[in-house]
Amino acid sequence: MSVTTPTSQRERSIRLAASDPKQAVAIASVIDDPWFRCQSLAYAGRYWPGDDYKSLLTEAVKAADSQDNWYKRVSVSAWPIRAYLERDCSTPAKRLLEQYANEASNIDNRGGRSEALMMLFQAAKPFDRGIWEPILWSLVRATEPAIAWRQVRNIRNALAMVSADVPSLVHEATKRLADEKIVTQIKRDFAMGKTAEPRPFFWPH
Repeated sequence: MSVTTPTSQRERSIRLAASDPKQAVAIASVIDDPWFRCQSLAYAGRYWPGDDYKSLLTEAVKAADSQDNWYKRVSVSAWPIRAYLERDCSTPAKRLLEQYANEASNIDNRGGRSEALMMLFQAAKPFDRGIWEPILWSLVRATEPAIAWRQVRNIRNALAMVSADVPSLVHEATKRLADEKIVTQIKRDFAMGKTAEPRPFFWPH
């Protein structure tokens, strides 16, 4: 007898998001764990065939906000934000990006704060520069003081995502950073032509 877990419920909902959206929503709506409920509802909203997809993304955001853990709240919000953007609905996405970027300051662990902001940045990166650039600068500010290796990894990867298209932002970032070791690593990445791609978030099934 198989055991139903939030993970298995999410995976089932995601598999049905494109082919059987009503069933996907039915499964997503009863997932107890808000992290997995948020992701599943965001998936359902991303592939929902009608214009009322926004109500699903509203519920996904509510699921994110129901968590007491600030890291979880900010990080998982990237899924509904990305869904809004992929549905060409940038107004709520911009509002949520600003909100959660500000709320990231509540994450005491600097490595976790950087991780959460990196998730937001990746959600926004494939879209207009005006959407993702403010998150990039939030990520730069979260890099120092660098007490966790994830902070350095995240800023290097984020800048590798913009280096080919907007190299001036890489130069500006190095001016805003004081840690010479980090600056040297970024400059080396740039000189070597390092690039990176943001995670896709959604895959049609």
